[in-house]
Amino acid sequence: MTPISSSGKTLKSPAPAPVPAYIDAVAGGFAGFAVRILTAPLDLIKIRLQLEKGDVLGTSIRTVKSVYRNEGPLGFFKGNIAATYLWITYAAVQFSVYTRMATYLNDASPENYFPYVRMSPTAVAFVAGASAGLTATICTYPFDYMRTAFAANQGEKAQSVVGFVGQTFKSKGLGGFYAGVVPAIASIVPLMGLNFMAYEMMLQTMKERGMEKSSTMAGLVGAVSGGVSKFAVYPMDTVKKRLQGQQFGMVALNPGSRYTGAIDCGLRIVREEGPKTLYRGLAPTLIKSMAGTGLTFAFFNATKGFLVEAHNEYLSQ
Repeated sequence: MTPISSSGKTLKSPAPAPVPAYIDAVAGGFAGFAVRILTAPLDLIKIRLQLEKGDVLGTSIRTVKSVYRNEGPLGFFKGNIAATYLWITYAAVQFSVYTRMATYLNDASPENYFPYVRMSPTAVAFVAGASAGLTATICTYPFDYMRTAFAANQGEKAQSVVGFVGQTFKSKGLGGFYAGVVPAIASIVPLMGLNFMAYEMMLQTMKERGMEKSSTMAGLVGAVSGGVSKFAVYPMDTVKKRLQGQQFGMVALNPGSRYTGAIDCGLRIVREEGPKTLYRGLAPTLIKSMAGTGLTFAFFNATKGFLVEAHNEYLSQ
């Protein structure tokens, strides 16, 4: 209800207190941690299928059976430490940057923004999402590289994170941790742009129909947006994984036939193995992406709501 003064004039409702920057980071980090634990097996299956090369190709079910038979139940969680670091830091950076960038673009005016362009809500969501994905990818890519190396390792002996970092730095230098970063950036910019754009568009449509935003709604909308955006850019993710796998010897290639870059890798996959290979591992990826994105938005929305409420209660004391 709009407050009214004793003289009958309508008063403006007080502006909500600004949300501290740390809340988006903490809520994003918690969401990333929770989702990683729930989706780790699907991630490992997807990576194994993407790196597979040869005449006899596996399926998701065959890969599950192989991992369980040869590596045991814990085999589905190989690389989970590095992947957990990745998801926590990625989600924390992503949601922090997205919120700040979206706020900045929405508040843009000729005085504080050059070149001045009044952007639509859809464009704001895409640009802010793409910027958030780019920043988070650059900040956390070494964890992605480690996650792929550990997940691809089919041996029984697991290597420690510290040991892997030391060995990689000694043999390949700092640049060794960024193998495949070009296709990763090429895929993450449109992926996160489309993801947040679709998410905001669907949320706005539901609000216009009188539906209240809730963690459940955020999760359902996030699942749809995650699946659509992942399908659109999946081939670039396969190229990234092949380049990462080549770097640590997990892709079977002769010394004289190594991929020279992202374009060469993509073209050779299509020419030598067929276009369908670019979508190998798509089924577990879509399941994981829809579940992961939906749960991420749901956990983020719920955690942020809790932290904001606690923050406001603290200020009112």
